[in-house]
Amino acid sequence: MKELKVLYIEPFSGIAGDMLVAALLGLGADCKEFWKGIASLPLMEKPELKLTKVVRNGINALNFNVILHEDHHHHHHHRTLAEIEKVIRSAKQLSPEVRKRSIGIFRRLAEAEARVHGSHIKHVHFHEVGAADAIIDIVGAVLCLEILDVDRIVSAPVALGSGTVRSAHGILPVPAPATAEIIKGCPTYPGAVSCELTTPTGAVMLKSIVDEWGMPPSGVISRISCGAGTKDFKIQPNVLRVSMIRCPVSRKADIEKIAVLECNIDDMPGESFSYVCPELLRMGALDYALIPVYMKKGRPGIILQVICRPDGIARFAEFVLRETSTLGVRYRLEERKFLMRDEREYETPWGMVGAKLAFDRKGKLLKCKPEFESCARLAKRTGTGYLSMAEKIKFHLKAKVKK
Repeated sequence: MKELKVLYIEPFSGIAGDMLVAALLGLGADCKEFWKGIASLPLMEKPELKLTKVVRNGINALNFNVILHEDHHHHHHHRTLAEIEKVIRSAKQLSPEVRKRSIGIFRRLAEAEARVHGSHIKHVHFHEVGAADAIIDIVGAVLCLEILDVDRIVSAPVALGSGTVRSAHGILPVPAPATAEIIKGCPTYPGAVSCELTTPTGAVMLKSIVDEWGMPPSGVISRISCGAGTKDFKIQPNVLRVSMIRCPVSRKADIEKIAVLECNIDDMPGESFSYVCPELLRMGALDYALIPVYMKKGRPGIILQVICRPDGIARFAEFVLRETSTLGVRYRLEERKFLMRDEREYETPWGMVGAKLAFDRKGKLLKCKPEFESCARLAKRTGTGYLSMAEKIKFHLKAKVKK
């Protein structure tokens, strides 16, 4: 059976560009193709690159270090996006796909910086992220992914850190403005360490390469590697762990990851749910449910349950916290098995009807259900009861679809 190569990323200590490159090199990308590709970048700094084994809180890891000459180290070149693109395009040992993808990631970074500073991407001057080490980190990570030939990338929620960080724009709260702008829409949490855990370069790499957020897929773990950050933490290892997982292709056909968000509510008028629930569907929730329960002190209450894609966790949690009386939202990631679905319209003796069809993985029709709105509209038009009309339409559609 054919297998998918899935890369699983665990940024529990955040992520930076050098951590990602080191981790990917440890998975098997440490080869001549990588070092030749990086060496072909025409950088005036002429950086020295080192990959060394280190230990972070008892965990073996790799450290990818870009060493600049002293004069360049203290005077980073503030490059524009156009200058960075020229450098990457001139690297002849990189494939066209690596050059294109790397430039696209820098463009995303420039767009975030422009939004933060009210500028245009053409006028953005990269400070910390525009130095040679960031160019090497981004190009290096993209090159590693090409060498590893990964089919899909999944990431756990990313720890951003807390506190403040010193930057070219002064002291800023963590996450830094560019990091916060880039990581919008992705599952995040502060983490246990009070410092900057995720850098703008790390954030833009995750946003650009991750296909799915959540738990690791079912499969066989073939390799594991850890990329080390520069700092040492007392309470946890400062590493980025990545795993290569081999998954059967067939499982992707009818199994998917979903997020389930829930909160208990016993102090909100019932009429408020008439606004909240339709809004959840409008925002793209897969489904919702209002589950009656008895809570503390014998109070009748409601469990609001929202089902959404994993990348919608932050957005839906924020909405529920803002629009309901709850003080917290819990969530979990689950897998669901589903039938392939389709929506079609059919001509019937009573008029046009919308229908939802469900098929197994071989394409065999298993279910056919007329839409409620179509049945209700035709029931009113013909003066027939809704249940009677729905049964007639359902019987007609079954015969028609089978043909």
